[in-house]
Amino acid sequence: MNTLSLQRVLTPMLALLLAIAALPLLANAADAADPGPPDWIFPVVGTDGVDFAYSDTFGAPRGAGRTHHGVDIGTYGIKGVPVVAAADGVIKDVNWSSEADDLNEERCCTLAIQHADGWETWYIHLNNDDPGTDNGLAWGIAEGILPGVEVKAGQLIGWDGDSGNAEGTIPHLHWEVHLNGAVVNPTPHADAALRILEAGVASIEPPCGEDLVCDTVVSVEDSGVWSLWDQLQWPVTKDSFYFGNPGDLPFMGDWDGDGIETPGLYRQSDGFVYVRDSNTEGIADLEFFFGNPDDVPLVGDFDGDGRDSVSIWRISEARIYIIDELGADGEGLGAAEYFFDLDSSSLVPFVGDFDGDGIDTIGYHDPSSSTVSLRNSNSAGEPDITFSYGDPGDRIIVGDWDGDGDDTVGLYRPSNGRLYLNFENASAPADWNGSAGFPKYLLTAGRQG
Repeated sequence: MNTLSLQRVLTPMLALLLAIAALPLLANAADAADPGPPDWIFPVVGTDGVDFAYSDTFGAPRGAGRTHHGVDIGTYGIKGVPVVAAADGVIKDVNWSSEADDLNEERCCTLAIQHADGWETWYIHLNNDDPGTDNGLAWGIAEGILPGVEVKAGQLIGWDGDSGNAEGTIPHLHWEVHLNGAVVNPTPHADAALRILEAGVASIEPPCGEDLVCDTVVSVEDSGVWSLWDQLQWPVTKDSFYFGNPGDLPFMGDWDGDGIETPGLYRQSDGFVYVRDSNTEGIADLEFFFGNPDDVPLVGDFDGDGRDSVSIWRISEARIYIIDELGADGEGLGAAEYFFDLDSSSLVPFVGDFDGDGIDTIGYHDPSSSTVSLRNSNSAGEPDITFSYGDPGDRIIVGDWDGDGDDTVGLYRPSNGRLYLNFENASAPADWNGSAGFPKYLLTAGRQG
């Protein structure tokens, strides 16, 4: 389920202008045997369909009987969008010169990077214009980027434009991928590459080490398809199955204490909670009546017994009801062990083990001030931690993303379909971000072992 590739549709005008851009014949036109994409970072920063767009034009006809050897990544008429190295490597050529002291400024601006295992990437039509002009007087290659210089994946190497034989076309980056001296179709490599919102990513390793147990993301479509990510890294492997109906409120929990979180959902149309004990398609293993129609489920291990239960956020009362046991099958949820109030019904509560003591507690997001507040005990009172976080419309998601034993906040931004995760509960730039799907998705976190 590649949600990224569905978004990549160029406008007819952009496609027409890019199709007529002629490129020099600079590589073996034979398509090499491609073993599949390595872990690339997408060469243009930003979000699909917002900052850039592209389509598969590899092999399309060009002038003088040539064919297109790359993928043209258009930036909606904007020059100067940052271009980054797709992987660690060494600058091989600048303006088709392999010598740092012999650069041809009249051929500005192109780059080629040599990577490991016979891979090369080429970056053509970098910007050569001063802002707001088409004067050809700028140098669209980042400072210090010279032949022989080592670069890291995600490092800024230049800015897109219309240089070379693309003068007069819509600004774009022509990106090529070569393997052992022969060009290969770069489109599947672009499809699989990790998107980043700013230059400077030094690694694309996932935050969870091999010997750690971490939470991952679960996306739920309104059609009832659940997709469990195997890791926080792009491309991810997703184990998908059906559970529930459109309109259900999804969540994950360790219902049987086996250390693996599995699906649950609240169906407002009949007032029942349904849970399964495995991440597979099938009917619920347990169902019970839940609260009032407008109540919101809050899932966590509130007593530290190793099993999650379903508690209640009653918006009409601005009150949290904590229940330590699951409801009886076919019957009701049961009485609350205790309750406490929040300051306002406009707050959006969530659950996490914020201090790593094995007991989940309540935090809440205030959309009006874009602040997050956390408490380390389930009681009314001043928050233990408060910090600015996110924008209006963001949805909070909580998990132990790096396996250090405590839960930290992240957010899903429906406006661009991206997920932003922090490894500490503090106001700071995201430690990890990636595309998470379309705005209709509901996201939760789950631990798979």
